[in-house]
Amino acid sequence: MKHPLPTATPQSGERAKRVPLSQLKIITPRLLAFSWPHWQLLAVGFVALVAASGINLFFPYFLRQVLNGSWGVSLESDLSLIALSLIGLFVVQAFCFYVRHYSFATVGQRVVATVRERLFAALMDQDIAFFDTARVGDLQSRLSSDTQLLQSALSINISVALRYLLQALGGLVLLLYISPKLTVVILLLVPLLLAGSRFWGMRLAARSRQMQQELGEAAVVAEEALSAVRLVRIFAGKDFEVSRYGKAIGRSRDAGISRSKLAAAFSSSMVFVIHSSIAIVLWIGASMVKQGSLSLGDLTAFALYCVIVAVSLGFLIGAIDEFLSAIGASERIFEILDRHPTVVAPANPQGIDQTAPQHLELRHVTFAYPTRPDLTVLDDISFEVAPGATVAIVGPSGSGKSTIAALISRFYDPNSGELRYRGTPLQHLDPNALRGEISVVPQEPVVFSVSIAENIRYGRATATQAEVEGAARLANIAEFIESLPNGYDTLVGDRGIQLSGGQRQRIAIARAVLKDPKLLILDEATSALDSENEKLVQAALSKLMEGRTTLIIAHRLSTVQHADIVLVMRSGKIIQRGSHSLLLAEPGLYRTLVEHQMLS
Repeated sequence: MKHPLPTATPQSGERAKRVPLSQLKIITPRLLAFSWPHWQLLAVGFVALVAASGINLFFPYFLRQVLNGSWGVSLESDLSLIALSLIGLFVVQAFCFYVRHYSFATVGQRVVATVRERLFAALMDQDIAFFDTARVGDLQSRLSSDTQLLQSALSINISVALRYLLQALGGLVLLLYISPKLTVVILLLVPLLLAGSRFWGMRLAARSRQMQQELGEAAVVAEEALSAVRLVRIFAGKDFEVSRYGKAIGRSRDAGISRSKLAAAFSSSMVFVIHSSIAIVLWIGASMVKQGSLSLGDLTAFALYCVIVAVSLGFLIGAIDEFLSAIGASERIFEILDRHPTVVAPANPQGIDQTAPQHLELRHVTFAYPTRPDLTVLDDISFEVAPGATVAIVGPSGSGKSTIAALISRFYDPNSGELRYRGTPLQHLDPNALRGEISVVPQEPVVFSVSIAENIRYGRATATQAEVEGAARLANIAEFIESLPNGYDTLVGDRGIQLSGGQRQRIAIARAVLKDPKLLILDEATSALDSENEKLVQAALSKLMEGRTTLIIAHRLSTVQHADIVLVMRSGKIIQRGSHSLLLAEPGLYRTLVEHQMLS
């Protein structure tokens, strides 16, 4: 069975694909759907928006009536009244602008938080095959910069677009009311504007996506360099990393400049058409005033409405530009939200039979990683781990030992064959229920940048402080923790950098102790430690293994001497099996490995 791979980020220089109109029609409603749960606040903002836009449209009409003397007031005799009335009107408008901005900005903050939560949850749901090819920096870029673009598009940009759309439409209606003849000149230009918007819009959306992808590439480079900063210093790699990041940023800069050229051509061509139309209207309007078919007040109001419509269309073009940027970012987000993991619970999962023996069995398992489907890692593997027994798997690097641990944890499903736990095929079980019975102590334990107690409690979130301390004692780490000024509340730094390798390993063992697993997997748990730390860790592991079904994966053969059975692997096959003493007595790879380590 082949797993679908996550969509890869294009390499530098790859031409961005043009976004089809049908895709925009699909994505846009999905984007707007994020705002719908906040419709009440949006409604308040919309009412304020309508009121503010209405006042904007009322202002030229007010001047028209004053200049034409329609309301019995004039600039000569009632200037103070006119000025105070306008100031009062603008106070109301300012309040409406405040409510509009606050409402839409608040919705934007809520929306981006929701999108980030859903995106992060979707990432956490992905199977391990996804992370075999995905880059952490690119995923972080999607969580940060891409979602930030959505916030702007779905909050302030929506309010801006609605405001200027209302003003443009309202202005056109009032233009038609004042002078149908002059309005026809304006309307003749609308198809030209729409055609230009569509022409430039498709290209802008494609460039926006490319720019976000290049930013994701730069984030990958930065994440790699920062996470390995000690290695960079040791090998004097600063200049190389700065150069590598500079090239990545240069590609994103070039993509941004390319997009800016398009955006500039888009806005400038639209502004030219709009402003040219105003000049033509004023020319024709002035001729009509001379002929007496149009009053000066009407021409003034008409010119002001032309400016309002022109400005509104200009801002609409800018909002469209920003929204197309969000379209490019949203495609990258929906790639994750729409991706379904392949290793999932069945529709009707079987419960784990707690009365059944803790028996683990692999039957004729063959497997190749989804990223390398042509390279068989495990070839017809079969073995059993009896309840309470300890089985060790040894062999050279690349023989498939750790892959077996990954399959038992159901990070992947085999291409053929079957794994069973307590008599039930793993694919019939809920993966979370299965993993609830398994604990893994890896070669490189993961320690989070929180307190020591929180790291241990990761094994069981409901554990009491006394249980945490008990697990630490069993893991031979309690004495060290209690010697620290803040004890169990000590923060360990990013990835546990303030702890030694042996201390991190014993914290990982304490975490496993606290989980109290039925099946324990030790994956090279002591291979990276010195002899002193190995003794401490080995003693802790011995306590952890008592009475548990255990699978040991090891290079150091001293850790597998007391296993009930040893499986020797090479090139994805089990070539020897038996006890340590039995395998040591017969010629073969196991004895060769032991002799090499003894010589070392």
